Amino acid sequence: MFMLILFAVTFTATIPANAQTFQLLHTFEGPDGIGPGALAIDGAGKLYGSAVRGGIHNCSSPGQSGCGTIFELSPENSQWVFESLYQFKSNTDGWSPNAPLTLGAAGSVYGTTLDGGVEGGGGSVFRLWPSCKDPGCQQITWNKTLLYRFGQCDGAGTNGGLVFDNTGNLYGTTIEMCGHTGQAYELSPAQKLDGTWNKKSLHVFYGPPFDGRWPVGPMVFDQAGNLYGTTLGGGSGDLGTVYRLTRAGNVWTECVLYNFAGGSDGRKPMGNLIYASGNLLGVTNGDWQPSSVFALPPSDCGNGIVTPLLNFLPGEGAHLTSGLVADSAGNLYGAAPLGGANGFGSVYKLTFASNGWSYSSMYDFTGGADGSNPQGPLVLDSQGNIYGSAAAGGDSNCNSGMGCGTVWMIARK
Repeated sequence: MFMLILFAVTFTATIPANAQTFQLLHTFEGPDGIGPGALAIDGAGKLYGSAVRGGIHNCSSPGQSGCGTIFELSPENSQWVFESLYQFKSNTDGWSPNAPLTLGAAGSVYGTTLDGGVEGGGGSVFRLWPSCKDPGCQQITWNKTLLYRFGQCDGAGTNGGLVFDNTGNLYGTTIEMCGHTGQAYELSPAQKLDGTWNKKSLHVFYGPPFDGRWPVGPMVFDQAGNLYGTTLGGGSGDLGTVYRLTRAGNVWTECVLYNFAGGSDGRKPMGNLIYASGNLLGVTNGDWQPSSVFALPPSDCGNGIVTPLLNFLPGEGAHLTSGLVADSAGNLYGAAPLGGANGFGSVYKLTFASNGWSYSSMYDFTGGADGSNPQGPLVLDSQGNIYGSAAAGGDSNCNSGMGCGTVWMIARK
C-alpha cells in the first residue's frame, strides 16, 4: 500500500465557454492501476474506485499487466491524497475488478472481480474494510475477504456491480450461467464477517426470443423492493430488454417490461437505470445507430412504452456504456466513452425545457494528459461537483503509450 499527495491540475484551454472547470485529480502509472472504472463517493467526499489491471503481475491478465487494484482519493484542503487500498494478488484471489464499487457500513467497500476467485473461475465478490494499526488509529490497514467465488457452472462475468437491500443482502448479475446467458443473484451474509456468503440464483436469462441476455448493468431497487435492470441483448428482436424482478415469499419472478426494436427507441441498453418523475431513465449503446436516452414507466409486463428523450448527434457522445446521474434540479449527467469534439469521449449534461431535452458538452477529452474513454456512471458531491475517471490517456509513457488512465473532477462554478 502506498500514498501520494497530489495537487489538482486544472485544464482550461479545451473547455467550452459555458462549461465548468476540469481538474485532474490523479494520473495512473501502472503499479497503482491501469484502466480505472466508475467511482463511488462517501459522505465525507472521499472517492473510491477500482482499476481493471495494474498492480501485481501475478495473474492471467493480458500481457501480465497486473491483477487490478482498489484505490481511494481523499480531499484535504486544496490537495487530493491518493492511496492504494488493495492490490489483487493472483487468480485465486480474484482479478480484473471492473464493476462500480458499493459502499457499506463502517467504511467497508464491496465489489466484484470479472475473473478468478478459484483457478479458472468466473469471478468473485469481495469486501474490504479498514482497521486501526495503532491505539490512536493514526494508521489504517485495509483487510480483504472473499464473500463468494464463482465456479465453472455457477456464473461468470460479474461485471454489473452490487446493490444492498434494507436487510444487508447483496444483489448482482453475471453474464453467463452454466451455458445460459446470465443470471441475477442474491448473496446473504455469513455468520462471520470472514465467512463465505450464501448465494441464491434469482433468475437465469435464457435469451431470445422472449428473455433478455447479458445483464451487464447494475440493478436498482424501487420502494416496493422490486429490482430493475437492462440486458444488452435478447428479447423479441435480440436488441436488449428492460426487466423487473418481483419477489413473492422466497420466489422471484422476471417480467420483461420492454423489448428494444432498433427504431427510434434505440438498441442495446447498457448501464444503470435511475428513477425520475415516476419513470425509469436509461441509455442505449446504439451499436451502429446513434446512442440514445430513454424513459420507460415501470408498467405491467410487456406493456411498457419507451419514450426517446434524446438521440446523440455526430460530434456528441457515442457508444454509451453507462447510465445517468441526476442533480437536485433534475438535470442529467453522463459520460460517453467515445465521440465528443475530439473523438476521445465527453462528459455531457442534459437539460429539460419546454421543447424537450437538450444536450450540452461539459468537457471533451483530448486523449492526452487529461485522458480518454471516460467511465461512468458519474458521481456528484453535495456542492454539485462531478467526478469520474478515464480508462486510458494520462501518462503517454504508461501502458505501451496508451496511458493508464486518470481520475478527474468538473468543479461547479
